[in-house]
Amino acid sequence: MASAVGASSSMPTANVPSPFGDYGLPADEDTAAWAALMRPCVGHLQQIKPAGVMACVSRLAGKARVFCASPTGELSAVAGRWVIELVLLSSRGNPLRFCAASEVDARQWQRQLRMRAAPLLLVWKRHVGVAGGGGGGGDKVGPALDGPPAASHLLVMGALTRGAGHLVTTGALEGVAGVAEFVIDVTQTEAFNLAAAAGPVVGVALQAVCFAARVFAAAHGVFEAAAQASVDVDHLHGVCRRLLLALKDVRDDADVGAAELLHLLSRLLADIEAAAGELHHLMRSRRQRAWLACSASCRAVEVGSDLAERLSQSRRTADGLLNELVVALQRQAVVDTRHVLAAVGPEAQLVAAARAGRQGLPELPDDNSIYNDWDDPTLPAAKLYDAVMQTSEAAAAVVGAHGMGGGGKTTTCLLVAHRVSLKSDGPLRFPDGVHWTQLSRHVGSEVVRAQLCHLATTLSGEVVEAIDLELAITRLKAVVKDKACLVILDDVWHEPRAAPFVRALAGSKRSLLLLSSRRVDIINACGRGRKVLCIEVSERRGTDAESVLLTHAERGGVPAKDKTVERVQRAVELCGRLPLALAVFGSLVRGYAQRSPHEGGWAAALDQVGSRQRRLLTETSGADLEYGCLLDCLRASYTALKDDDDDRPLRTQNFRALCVVRSKEQLPWPALAALWNVESKAAVVVIARDFHARSLVSLRGLGHGETLSLGLHDLVVDFLAGVFETDSTGQAACHRLLVERYCQRNGIAAAGEGVSIGRTRVALRPLWLLPPDGYVERALPRLLVAAGATDELHLLLFDMRFIAWRVEVAGGHCGLYRSDCHHKVGVAVLDDVATVVEGAVVTNGRALSARMQQAAWEVAARFRSLLADGAAEADRPALIYLCESARAYLVSPFVELLGASRLLVPQERRVLPVSKGVHYMCAGVKESGGLFVVTAFKSQKEPTILNVWDEESEAGVTAMEGHVGEVECLAVVGGGESGTPQLVISGAGCAMRLWETEHWSCVAVLEGHTKAVRCVTMMDACGGTASARLLSGSRDGTVRVWDSERWSAGSVTVLEGHTEMVTCLAVVDNGQCSSRVHVASGSWDMTVRIWDLSDGKCVAVLKGHGDKVTSVVVIGGDGSGTPLYVVSGSVDGTLRVWTEAERWSCVAVLECHTRSVDYVAVVRGRLCHEPTWVVSACGSYYVKGNYALRVWDSKDWSCVAVLEGHTDPITCLSVVADDAFASPRIVSGSQDKTLRVWDVAAKSCVLVLQGHTQHVNGLAVTSGRNCGTPALVISSAYTDKVRVWNLAGRSTRVASSQHVQSIQCLTAIGDGGHGGAAVQLTSVSDDSTVQVWDTDTWSHVAVLPWRQRSFRGIAVFDRNRCSVPTHVVVPTIRTLSVLDMAGTRVAEWCGHTALVVQVVFVSGADGRAAGRVLSASLDKTVRVWDIGSGACLDVIHFPDSVKQLVVLDAGKSGSPVRFAAVAGPKGGLGPHLVHVKCLGQESTCILGGAQRHAYESIAAVGGGVSGCAPYLVAIFHDGTVQVWDWERTSCLHVFNEPVIWWRCASWWPSPLAVTGRARGMLGHGKAVAVSDAAAAGGSVAAFEDAAVLIDTKGSCALVDCRQLTLQWLPGPPDVSSVCCLPGGRLAWGLKAGEVHGGQICL
Repeated sequence: MASAVGASSSMPTANVPSPFGDYGLPADEDTAAWAALMRPCVGHLQQIKPAGVMACVSRLAGKARVFCASPTGELSAVAGRWVIELVLLSSRGNPLRFCAASEVDARQWQRQLRMRAAPLLLVWKRHVGVAGGGGGGGDKVGPALDGPPAASHLLVMGALTRGAGHLVTTGALEGVAGVAEFVIDVTQTEAFNLAAAAGPVVGVALQAVCFAARVFAAAHGVFEAAAQASVDVDHLHGVCRRLLLALKDVRDDADVGAAELLHLLSRLLADIEAAAGELHHLMRSRRQRAWLACSASCRAVEVGSDLAERLSQSRRTADGLLNELVVALQRQAVVDTRHVLAAVGPEAQLVAAARAGRQGLPELPDDNSIYNDWDDPTLPAAKLYDAVMQTSEAAAAVVGAHGMGGGGKTTTCLLVAHRVSLKSDGPLRFPDGVHWTQLSRHVGSEVVRAQLCHLATTLSGEVVEAIDLELAITRLKAVVKDKACLVILDDVWHEPRAAPFVRALAGSKRSLLLLSSRRVDIINACGRGRKVLCIEVSERRGTDAESVLLTHAERGGVPAKDKTVERVQRAVELCGRLPLALAVFGSLVRGYAQRSPHEGGWAAALDQVGSRQRRLLTETSGADLEYGCLLDCLRASYTALKDDDDDRPLRTQNFRALCVVRSKEQLPWPALAALWNVESKAAVVVIARDFHARSLVSLRGLGHGETLSLGLHDLVVDFLAGVFETDSTGQAACHRLLVERYCQRNGIAAAGEGVSIGRTRVALRPLWLLPPDGYVERALPRLLVAAGATDELHLLLFDMRFIAWRVEVAGGHCGLYRSDCHHKVGVAVLDDVATVVEGAVVTNGRALSARMQQAAWEVAARFRSLLADGAAEADRPALIYLCESARAYLVSPFVELLGASRLLVPQERRVLPVSKGVHYMCAGVKESGGLFVVTAFKSQKEPTILNVWDEESEAGVTAMEGHVGEVECLAVVGGGESGTPQLVISGAGCAMRLWETEHWSCVAVLEGHTKAVRCVTMMDACGGTASARLLSGSRDGTVRVWDSERWSAGSVTVLEGHTEMVTCLAVVDNGQCSSRVHVASGSWDMTVRIWDLSDGKCVAVLKGHGDKVTSVVVIGGDGSGTPLYVVSGSVDGTLRVWTEAERWSCVAVLECHTRSVDYVAVVRGRLCHEPTWVVSACGSYYVKGNYALRVWDSKDWSCVAVLEGHTDPITCLSVVADDAFASPRIVSGSQDKTLRVWDVAAKSCVLVLQGHTQHVNGLAVTSGRNCGTPALVISSAYTDKVRVWNLAGRSTRVASSQHVQSIQCLTAIGDGGHGGAAVQLTSVSDDSTVQVWDTDTWSHVAVLPWRQRSFRGIAVFDRNRCSVPTHVVVPTIRTLSVLDMAGTRVAEWCGHTALVVQVVFVSGADGRAAGRVLSASLDKTVRVWDIGSGACLDVIHFPDSVKQLVVLDAGKSGSPVRFAAVAGPKGGLGPHLVHVKCLGQESTCILGGAQRHAYESIAAVGGGVSGCAPYLVAIFHDGTVQVWDWERTSCLHVFNEPVIWWRCASWWPSPLAVTGRARGMLGHGKAVAVSDAAAAGGSVAAFEDAAVLIDTKGSCALVDCRQLTLQWLPGPPDVSSVCCLPGGRLAWGLKAGEVHGGQICL
């Protein structure tokens, strides 16, 4: 029955005519009815059409029809039942229909819904006590709403705010003041000591008192939260009003689409109205306030956080709607412009195109400050313009402006850009406009991605977004293909930052790219095979230089009387003809002339610049002598600031404050206002223009409506550094004041008493609350360090709120946070923190907020374990603070680990993202010490693109393209002591590409092979006699030699002789620089060939192998007296040793491998007496159990060690070359997902590197000996993350797991534990082992003596009815085997004729009696077995193969057993159906229609101990989640997430009895014992019917089948399986083989 809580039985309606229509509202005098109307309407309705989320009632048209469903028609399925039909807005959607329990119930619902469809304003106006004119009994909190409806609507929010203040001032909570302080004082150390001394009774009592105090304190905070929420709602109403007004100007047509925007706005208004109603209820109801206070106290959250979060979401929705509105208006303007231009002549079109072309261009400096003559073709601007405007076939595709710093490159490009957009022939050449993109030295790939999207949006008129750089390039390429536009990239420092634009514009024949850069080679590299034209623009000569100087000196009509030709020429010489120096000198002359018009300014300026200032400045600043003339001018201009009158001392101070600016950094005007301590933008403009007039700064955004920003030239930055070289205190003060004023202007209070970290207190400000302005969010850590606030930065780096802010600012990666950590040198644990966060946020598929919740959970869990294991004493205070801040950051629900379950700090140093996958990988260390990793993913559908992760780049990944075909070879060569630059070689198809590692540009393309390149090696340079040479082996059977000094000349030698593919190469070092250099090559033709590179002839053909040669290494011959040997490995399972001393004959055959020798490495001893070893490994899939490395002594070629440890085939092998280790090391990777580090001399494994969730397929070892960096191991594992390991770093404890591979199945056994909880758990892994776990302590118990590999579960039961499992049923292909707990097969149940895919156990009526087992098979049947006799009781047939099985009703209450089965084609392709069956009955029920995709998993949800689950959840590979009410065959909701679902399981929580088991939680620096039940926090009743989902990335989500919500669940990472246990607990199986127990904290 529908009813309002507390409603009266009768509800007379008002007879007064309403301007809003008749909604059947109560009469004004019926106070009780109006009060009931303000409460929720409760009851039960079944939605039948349409399925999905119900629309907001406030959007109904006021029509609710009640009728009895007819046996015929579209509602025949509910024939005879009473239906309520709600008519939505007449212009949109179908009617909304519900089924009620009876006619009376339906009529009551009709009446309630009719009244509740009334506008909120009308309800509030008539409600007693809310509006002044509404009736008696009111407390006059709100205004009298007797004005026009629109005006009254705006006063409602103000009424709420005043109402909150009115209730607070009444003193209703008088006496509660100080409760918060009481709670803080009592619940710390004193409370712990009191409870420990007086016993548990006192502890429980004290806990109750503290909880009550928290409730009172929370109740006191309700009004403050309500007032804040009221302000937010008021603000949102204002935003919506402005949006509604703006929508009036948007047309609803196919090109613009205003109807959809209006629909979105209506939904937003409905949400705001609901929030306002809830807020009003909160202010009027004591019960509601008490409930909110208790709820907040139980969940340990702030009062009103839920409402605040909803309002925050509404604000984000409003912001998104505003962006959509702007785009719609832009789209409409484009459409209107096209219509207008179609009706006018070409002249009007040119004017419109010119106007559009100027949009987004930076402003030119004042016209009288730039000298240029377009009629002089010798000037740089004119030459650049002519190059851009060429249209012939010989025109360049890329035009570049290059020159030294301060040479005027940016100004010249701006002149050309504005001329193209304004002159008549410009829009004809580029009708799609001129587009400016600003790059710089420090710009990252994330900024480039955003710029690509912005350019695509501007050109297309539609919002273009991309999650990564590659997608942005693709989308811009599609947009610009048929466009004709000029794209300008200013200040290009690195070719990879310009490469995405080059690639995107490559397909546009009419567009042009204009670049400015200091380096000609960067501009040429951007051509990528197309014509490039470079124009030098830096140095001005002759009269051109004099004209530039005079333009600045006489700007504003201020000529100097003492100007002579000689003085002008002398000034040009002093300025070195640099445009920037000429501008500064001219401004200095003008300044002197303005102060002394009778004397002029030339003599004074020449005296200032021509004095000995140059020598002094060069000595103090360390600047390059090349720019000494410019620095002289800057020093003179700076000195002139002090000499002027009025406020010049303040101007000097303002200019000195600019020492906070870095090169190419733009300070927005709010930052300048804080820096100069002025209040208005106008004051900022005055100061900035003064500096700009002196040519000391550059300004942007001086136009109307634009954002003003200030920047400094690189050389001005260097000049200011020299000014402060002897005044470090003054420089620190500038940085400190900037941060303090930022805080003051944004309402961030100064730090109070501070936070205790160990024995010290650190003043901490919530700097993560600073609003981003494009500057402070990135410069803040640097500002803090320069200001001397390193302790505060140290604490911020351990605060989860700050970490989340840095990740958000960076766009979802940890590059910015890692760069922040570099400011705290020596705090190694920060690298671990960054690695943990990095591992969580690089996992795609979830929103960033969900990934940050996962990161916070892992930080708290992992570092809590580190503290328990004994962290370094110096790190403990900061780690305790880190764990507490991470716990406080978490929002429920999240997982709470129980018992011995714990996660450890990862061993890896870095975690790198992988977009698609990794097939090939190489890595190296730059001369600067920065690590780089290059990966390649093979795809037959598209050319291979190399992804480069550079440690020195904040954003991370750079894409390098140009290959045709799949990459089959990737290697790092050169660098270090080789005498050649470090290069990355990538071979795809018949060509190789060479990439330099500083700027990641392609330096050469080597072509000559006729088939794919398979292997490369580099031969070092030999003094001055021979240059370094590159050797490449190919599938065409040849080896080609390339000269590193003449890449363009092609291969200098072709070595021919092999008849099949060349697989490996090795340089035979004879220890001397001579013309005779040998190279060994191995091939599939079963031979090894020795080549003499001096003449390209084959010296020897080494025959003896019986199969393909896979590897070749060289030993000795290095001048140490060791004989020279060549060792080759083969598929025939042997290694053969060849020596030149015996005329290249075979001197030894090493035969210990039973299969192919795939990997061979040479390990040289460190000591003189240590031998040289050869290590070999077999990567065969067919050698089961023999996954060892073998060590051979080169003295007698005996096998001296067998290194065992891997449990699966070895996939890669590499030597660690690092002097930090006393004995040599070697690293191996395996399909068992681990890497092992071996001490070859000790013949033992010294380290196991765990963390990968897939088979390791790539390995690289780097060592930066020259720059002092330690040895690093980099490993890849297909689609898993790339991981970087530091072998010499801090040792972390490795998780000990009983399983070595992924957990595929978890099954609870027994039901006699605490509170009915299962006492044991079985886990089945990919390693085919079955382990048993105690769920009381979550410790390992035993290994069952039988092997099983069932992904769909096993059935465990008790034949003795004593709660102790006695037998297990496991599927074995077509039969079911019954095993006892000793592993003995006691029975075999036969009957199925195809694979058995799943078994489930159904207990008896009492939960312990012998029951039945159901088995599903691909033979299209489900069989029912009696576990007592083993007899098949029933065979249930299905129309197709049965894939999955789940019990819906176990029949514990006497009802028949019902189950659901998924049936579909055996191959997986085709329609799949869910059948609901009842044992003993022929009838079947099908849920919904046939699904195109196979079900990944289904789960029966809810029911708890009753055994009858009311819901069924189904998940799919495409990210779909369906929630079914299976009894009514109704799909309640469908979720769609951008993930691939994998598994799901039901969760039936119930309150745990307090077992007394204590668990440690971190708080206030000590471990406080709490019970498991208390740790759960809050009631589990709200989530009684829920399911836990797992995606293929191992992330978990929680689906509430009642509330129909899906939330990501922070918990153990890399989950592969989950199992629900009675008592509200869950067990998680991880891909790494670990098993964890926990419960969901609400």
